[in-house]
Amino acid sequence: MYSELFILATALSVLLALVALRLGHLAALVSIALMLLFLTPGSAVLTTLPYVGQVAVAMDGHKLPFIATAILLGLLVTFYAPRYLKHLGAPNWYYGVHALYVLSFVYIILFENLFFVFLALELSIVTSFLLIWYFGYGNRRFVGLLYFIWAQIGSILFLIGVALTGRFTAGEFTATSLASFLVLLGLLVKMGTAGVHFWLPYAHAEAPTPLSALLSPIHVGLMAYWIWRLKTGVGWPLEALFLYGLATAVYGSLLVFREADFKRALADSTIANMGLLLAAASIKADFGYTAVALLFVGHAFAKAALFMLAGIYIVSLHTREIDAVRWDRHLLAVEILGFVALAGLFGINLLGKAYVAAGVPATFSAAALAVFAFLSTAVYSFYLLNRLYRAGEAQVEYPLDMYAATLAAAAAPYVLLAALPLWLH
Repeated sequence: MYSELFILATALSVLLALVALRLGHLAALVSIALMLLFLTPGSAVLTTLPYVGQVAVAMDGHKLPFIATAILLGLLVTFYAPRYLKHLGAPNWYYGVHALYVLSFVYIILFENLFFVFLALELSIVTSFLLIWYFGYGNRRFVGLLYFIWAQIGSILFLIGVALTGRFTAGEFTATSLASFLVLLGLLVKMGTAGVHFWLPYAHAEAPTPLSALLSPIHVGLMAYWIWRLKTGVGWPLEALFLYGLATAVYGSLLVFREADFKRALADSTIANMGLLLAAASIKADFGYTAVALLFVGHAFAKAALFMLAGIYIVSLHTREIDAVRWDRHLLAVEILGFVALAGLFGINLLGKAYVAAGVPATFSAAALAVFAFLSTAVYSFYLLNRLYRAGEAQVEYPLDMYAATLAAAAAPYVLLAALPLWLH
């Protein structure tokens, strides 16, 4: 039964994560690899609690792209991390916290009880906060607190909204007026969409780079799943949300042009991509799910690859200034793969944008905004690629294990095209 499998996978993953606090890298890799057990299809009611009701978990085809992407990227980033963490001087306990952070992603999607989704969000906040607080860049204590406060605001608004309804089961969730608004606002804060995004460029840019590679595309992107999942019973103005998502995509794209710091530019671009994900999640038609899944997976791998590339520059050239980096043909290949995917010109990101385009409301203003959003998210990608290319070619020495993981992430949006006919069928 799935309940026994869930308990076994949890026990093994947590045990190895705790071992990784002491032993480090290998134990963390095994911990995250064991999370693949969660991908077995099934569902179970673990227990029933007063007021919050059934504590259920479920794994189905709709959840598979989100959980599988989180685990696979968690493995890639863990494989990538040792040379980077040696550069930071981070102790072994980093790996244990990192493994628990990846586990929180699994729980955010796997739980069907929204109170336990909130607890999974809390696990993700605490683990990522610790890594920013101890291993971040710049004024990391300020950035860590800023991130922690805004992340908690989002989670607590979500919880209050759910609690006001008294309905904690995702499949039966309905909400009106204030409760509906609070649930939505909480999820938008955690996504970092326009107007509630102030924390995001700081946290994603100043986090240690292995964390940035998961925080930016996975952590915030998972909120789009819950917006898609809950939208049916809450009466949200979906057309307005769609347009707000497109406006966020334009706004986030424009922010990129102000940046000289590579990681900060990538953080701003996350705002733009969260806008596209919000638009996808707001589509009324059935293909809205496909749009969300394609954009989530494509953005996750492409953005993680580019953050990991920034980490290679930090370790090898001791800089994150765009105009100060140098490249060889191997690094240039990653840049091209990452930015072409992020622009949505090829790979599964292109199909995701196509589905979003199919969901645009039939008005001239909506169509114009959509064109502007699609163009701006492509233009900033090629603007950054051009700046990196113009920085100049040179012989760059970098660890091959870091490069291999980065290249694998950059190639994933293209490789996954081969699996799409089976998935979409």
